[in-house]
Amino acid sequence: MKRVFVLTSIERAFYSSTIEYQLLEPIIEVAKQSGNKFIYLGLVPITFWISRKEPYKSFRIFRENRKRIKKWLDSNHIEANFIPILFPIWHKDFYLRIHWLILYAISSFPIILCILIWKRINLIHSRNYPATLLAFFAKSVLGIPYNFDMRDLYPEKGIEAGMFGKLATRNSQLATQKSWSYRLWKSIEYKLLQEANYVITTSEPFNKYVNSKLKTQNSKLKVIPNCVNTQRFKPDKEKREEIRTKYGITNKFVLIHSGTFGTEQDIPLTFRYFSKWKKLDKSNSYGIENAHLVILCGTKEFLPKIRKILMNEGVKKEDYTLINPLPGEVPDYLLLGDVGLHLESIAIATPYGIAIKDGEYLASGLPVICTPWLRGITPFIEKYKAGIVIDPNLHSAELELYLLKNYEELRQGGLKLVNEVLSLSHCINSLSDIYK
Repeated sequence: MKRVFVLTSIERAFYSSTIEYQLLEPIIEVAKQSGNKFIYLGLVPITFWISRKEPYKSFRIFRENRKRIKKWLDSNHIEANFIPILFPIWHKDFYLRIHWLILYAISSFPIILCILIWKRINLIHSRNYPATLLAFFAKSVLGIPYNFDMRDLYPEKGIEAGMFGKLATRNSQLATQKSWSYRLWKSIEYKLLQEANYVITTSEPFNKYVNSKLKTQNSKLKVIPNCVNTQRFKPDKEKREEIRTKYGITNKFVLIHSGTFGTEQDIPLTFRYFSKWKKLDKSNSYGIENAHLVILCGTKEFLPKIRKILMNEGVKKEDYTLINPLPGEVPDYLLLGDVGLHLESIAIATPYGIAIKDGEYLASGLPVICTPWLRGITPFIEKYKAGIVIDPNLHSAELELYLLKNYEELRQGGLKLVNEVLSLSHCINSLSDIYK
């Protein structure tokens, strides 16, 4: 029996549906199937334990969530702990620049080293680059192998976040200015990939990227797309009518955007594309009336910024609904929609991922509208006829009209795609292959 240490780092792991649904839920089932002992640890910076604007309220909420997660995992025979770490201090420094990287490594690695020895760990499952850096040090010191659950391209996402350089478009070509932190992380990335027992990616383009780095080490690559629990996310006609009535949008064609926007440019891009649908609903020949935009944003602090951009893009107040849902409320709120939006502009990490919201849209019965640069999901959307792939800057409405005429077919194609590729059961089977 293996003793597997599941490690996340610099994430608010006790207030993240991503950690619960994409990591812990599959791990529970893998533990049952494999017979291995799993131990989970979240390293969470001290400042992440409260929200700055509502410190007392947020501390109570986070404390209750920690208790709930621990109880849930304990009932499934998985030990769980959350440990505060000193660095980094600010949320934006999830993308560790050189000075924070040094402080993070020096202060966090002794904690991991002690736990690994104390718990007699013989395999590590590390989620994201900062966690895997600690796993790499552990392998160097103790010889414990690790599986690298990459999630995304951390150095490239760091540029998109403005932490590892600058991103710009010049003459329709993508241009980047890369910092020394970016160059250091690319060097670290190669070592993390090279020393990993398995490397887990979320899409075929992502897999090809890793393969190009490792060249001859194909056998240790595993593609496991972000999954969706079809018991949680599913069509529900009765609940849909109830919630749409509550928000006064029963007679509207609703485009819904859930989760974060990939880059700053994606926010106005989405709103400009919605304006195209507002033009369509003025003509009865397109078969819709009153196009409406719903935005689900989990970060309350971002709401004023989104409202400001909506106003700047000329979107009227009566044409959109902005909601700040709790993680467990997202499945119900997705029932407000008729189609799901995943519109990203061209950026350096865009081609590689399949977003969590893609599976959630499709499982909820919503065809997906996505941009062609999302090469992780677009082949599936086209193969299963589960939505449309659109350049939002094009004036032609041909694809939108196709979606309206073939709506039910696209909806069923999305449900089939989930069933055959993106369901939680597929994720569990793939992980179980690693931990047999």
